[in-house]
Amino acid sequence: MPDDRKKMLKTGVLLMVAVILGVAVFSYASVASAGGQDGPHAVVGSVESARTNINMSTVAQVPDNLTQDASFGGGDGAQAVVGHPSFAEVTDRGNIEPAQANIKMLSHTKSGMPIMTMVPDDLTQDATFGVSFRTRISDNRGMATITEHSVQAGSKAYPVRDPINRLRAGSLQTHLETWSDLDRTSFTMASRNLKDFKNSMAVMLDGIFHPLLGDVHYEWIYRQEGWRLETNEDQTNLYISGNAYNRARAAQMFPDVVLDHFVYSRLFKGHTYGYNPKGLWNETLSGARDHMIKFYNSWYQPSNGRVFCYGAPEYINACLDAVDEAVTRMLNDQAKKLEENGGISILEELGVSLPEDSKVDFKKLNSINSVEERVPYPSYDRRERRGDFRLSISWVLNDKPMDRRTEVAWYLIWEILAGPSGFLSPDPMSQIDTNLQQWVMTIGVSGLPTEAAAGEARTNITNMLGELSQNGFDHEVMAIGLNEVEFMLRDMNTPDGSPLGVHMFKTVMRKWNYDLDPTLALTQMDEFKSLRAQLEDPDNLEGMEFILELMTKGLSNNTAQAIATLYPSKELRINAENNEYKWLRLHESDEDWYKANRTEFIRQTAEFHRVEQQGESEMDIATIPRLSPKDVPKKAFEIPTKVTEGVFDSDLTMIENIVPDSNNITYVDFTIDISVMPFKDVILLPLICRLLVFAGTEHKSDWEIQDQIDLYTGGLTIEPLVEEVYEFQEDYGYKVASGKHMITKLLVRTSCLAEKGCGEAFNLIKTVIYDSVIDEREKIIDILHSIVEDMEDDVQRNGNAYLFQSIQSRYTLPGFIREQWFGITQLYKARALLKDGANYSRWWEKFFTRLLIAHDAIKRTHHSGLLLSITGDEKAIKDIGDAVRTFVKDTLPPAAQRTPFPDFAKVEHPWVVNGNLTMNKRYAQNLAFLIPTLANDVAMGGLLFQPGEHISGAHMAAVQYLGGFFLNEKIRSNLGASQAWAQLDMDSGALIYYSETTPSMISTFKIFRDAAGWVQQQMDGHKSLAVEAQAAIIGTVGKIDGSALQPDDVSHVALLQFLKQDTKEGRKKLREEALQATKEDFIFVANRLASWGGESIYVMTNEGSLDQFNSITSGSITPCTLVGPSSTYCSNYHQ
Repeated sequence: MPDDRKKMLKTGVLLMVAVILGVAVFSYASVASAGGQDGPHAVVGSVESARTNINMSTVAQVPDNLTQDASFGGGDGAQAVVGHPSFAEVTDRGNIEPAQANIKMLSHTKSGMPIMTMVPDDLTQDATFGVSFRTRISDNRGMATITEHSVQAGSKAYPVRDPINRLRAGSLQTHLETWSDLDRTSFTMASRNLKDFKNSMAVMLDGIFHPLLGDVHYEWIYRQEGWRLETNEDQTNLYISGNAYNRARAAQMFPDVVLDHFVYSRLFKGHTYGYNPKGLWNETLSGARDHMIKFYNSWYQPSNGRVFCYGAPEYINACLDAVDEAVTRMLNDQAKKLEENGGISILEELGVSLPEDSKVDFKKLNSINSVEERVPYPSYDRRERRGDFRLSISWVLNDKPMDRRTEVAWYLIWEILAGPSGFLSPDPMSQIDTNLQQWVMTIGVSGLPTEAAAGEARTNITNMLGELSQNGFDHEVMAIGLNEVEFMLRDMNTPDGSPLGVHMFKTVMRKWNYDLDPTLALTQMDEFKSLRAQLEDPDNLEGMEFILELMTKGLSNNTAQAIATLYPSKELRINAENNEYKWLRLHESDEDWYKANRTEFIRQTAEFHRVEQQGESEMDIATIPRLSPKDVPKKAFEIPTKVTEGVFDSDLTMIENIVPDSNNITYVDFTIDISVMPFKDVILLPLICRLLVFAGTEHKSDWEIQDQIDLYTGGLTIEPLVEEVYEFQEDYGYKVASGKHMITKLLVRTSCLAEKGCGEAFNLIKTVIYDSVIDEREKIIDILHSIVEDMEDDVQRNGNAYLFQSIQSRYTLPGFIREQWFGITQLYKARALLKDGANYSRWWEKFFTRLLIAHDAIKRTHHSGLLLSITGDEKAIKDIGDAVRTFVKDTLPPAAQRTPFPDFAKVEHPWVVNGNLTMNKRYAQNLAFLIPTLANDVAMGGLLFQPGEHISGAHMAAVQYLGGFFLNEKIRSNLGASQAWAQLDMDSGALIYYSETTPSMISTFKIFRDAAGWVQQQMDGHKSLAVEAQAAIIGTVGKIDGSALQPDDVSHVALLQFLKQDTKEGRKKLREEALQATKEDFIFVANRLASWGGESIYVMTNEGSLDQFNSITSGSITPCTLVGPSSTYCSNYHQ
């Protein structure tokens, strides 16, 4: 694609290279993603047999509880005869090939509630349950989300404050998620264990259909999940808290939320889509418990719900049993109330008729007025930034149901306009929202220097769309777009890492919620093939004419649009805090309100705290269904891998991972050893990685390379990778690493359509690594700006990830290096490089030299430092055999380095000496990063174990108990934080606490410090472990075993296991230790907690909150500002 068309809007806004936090495979919080793919799949289809070593430590196992009858395999057969006496079969859709599953539509006989069952061809996938209700909203009080959380706060059969999360912390669940969209509320969970699946469904369904939120004895639920008034310690001043309020308050400062609120509130004014299901902070304060109860009674009815059951036949039948039992009990309860109420139902009292009243009408395009506004968003206020202005244009694309051909066409238009090779340059603000019945497309441009530039960008976008709508696209542009859409439709990897069944549930709800055939969302490939055939036929103009007509009507001539010029506001946070203060003062000065409400609010808050302090009774806790060790599968799930050393008589090692079905897509991970790079240049690797992908070569421009990536692959990313090599005891128990042995790699990740051979994909790997020209000044500046802009937005949204990295950087060299790459240090460094490049002209010559030396170290590496991991189904692996051979034997340049790399598990890594010198410099142990936020993210860490000490699965179980029960109750339920966790890092021996969006830093840190005493208190006076401590053991095993990985994850996890020299024996030992955990193990961890070493605290907050905290704690936390012109350096932090 010509460069001038690419750059006519704005140069330098580049697609962010995906980065993976190289957390150890068995760091506590990451074990769920490190579990293996199970299933009876033999390792077959090798592309090379010479010097092959079958890695028997990763051979797949079938779950003990899974029926192994061959008739349950793919296609038609026994799996198609799922049935239940309480459900009538509506349609049997048979085997839907794109979904790789047999599908039936059922109806609950007593209630009419529709059910969709899916039996996947691959029975090793996680069984999944989902239920969704249409929940229309008509204000911004947040009742959808408040009700969603309140049904999880206690139910008739399980009368504890948080039964779902209490169950989860002690179960084998692989996924639990609830959410509220603009027109529906959904609940889903997944498990690979039949008894656990039944337990989880029982608890979730009882909460949904039999909650305690309407019981007068549980009025505190609304004060917990909605909002409440609190008094400070001297009982004089009021302040506002509550989970919904805290979430809405924090969301004001997220740039993406600011934009979404503008777009939907303006385009859908007065319509359901114009309101926020989570609420706006000021409108949540007008909400009351009665509103929540009415919302629940109106929408949480079987006739308004849809149930999804996914898994092997025995799981489907268990799902149907649980739904029938819960719904039947609800119908019986309603029948009693109907009789008591003289034959008048709850819905009749409310004036609600279902399902008609829950249906969401389309808003007609001709009723939507075009709107253009200036919209403030929180600013970092830095002078060296190239520009803080942003432009977005959003269109509503339809006002009637789309057919599949139209949907596929819009996917294609989107990729051509805003994809990686799009005309409008990729931008984080650009998105197409296909989740609702009315689709919305937003084109965004960031990093504009002035508000006038935003106006110019708008004109350029409008002119370009008009030109494209008239003239169409050339063959190359269309081919790129078609390839990107084909990958989107064929790739079975879930975008958020959730189990495949969860992804299927979310996908079908995009149609099913609107009374359309849910399988329409699964069967778009045929329409794509038909449209592609027309577009690729030079004599057939029908396809192109269809695309251009859609663009003309939906974009160029569409007045249903909202245009925002987002401008940076330094006052946004301060104004928000002042508004809260004014609300409190206004209501306190309102004598009528004060007399009528203050006393009652304080009484309800006092009742909330009474319940909080009273805790749960042993009788109530005992109602939660539990698994015992005998219910746990005897064998762990493992990935089937085949390792070939010296593939094709080279020095390269190859890993093959066979998966049941990858839709003939092959996933490729290629690593290059970078240990010869000077340590002082290691911090430059994120910049270098982006340059390798986006800089271009001597013979091809950056856009030409990107076009090839988008034409021949499913995307290509490069990122640095560092990991500790595991160390073991003689009995295979894990030890804390010495810190001297690690692997350092450059990781290239891509995918390709195997039937096309994948030769071009492998050529691109060679091109970007060996041929890229990375010393172009303007390109470097553009990428540095992109790094800064991406990280600034991400810090506000995902502050806990940065805090976690900061604490890890204190205790282990790989953690220190990862923080340099992906943490706050990288943000400071990118800002500093921009400042130096702008102020010192001679600086560039030295900087180019550093880049070229680093690149040379990458290119000259010995081939013993190369590792190729390929993943796909048997046919995909076979189809790419010739491409792999050519890549290894002919495409890769000869090694310039003569000496093979040593085994860094036995030899000290070259970075250790200089890395430790840098790492061990004295920095402040307690730091606060100041950002434009209204939330507090906090983390605390310390060393529990020293290098060489054994970390067992029993220790992990104690941490699971601590995080899943104590922190969840005290910080999430009581304080109103979004989440709270505890994580044991097996690489460093450190324990890390962290909490997201916590309203009180002081209270949170106190709870962290009370953790050791709490564990000891729970152990005192008991001969054996308490019920929930025993449950934590099961939860730990669940995290070790993890979920059924999708192909892309299989490739990466297998690669990490190989590089870290992990073993099946070690994982088995860890699992056995967890199952054998005793009271003494928990006490041991508590004692270590009470005397841990090297404590450190990191906080993400704002200046005012830190000042308040320090005034109470005598200035115990040192600030590092990320806001303001001088925020390119922090002397108290790693630089």
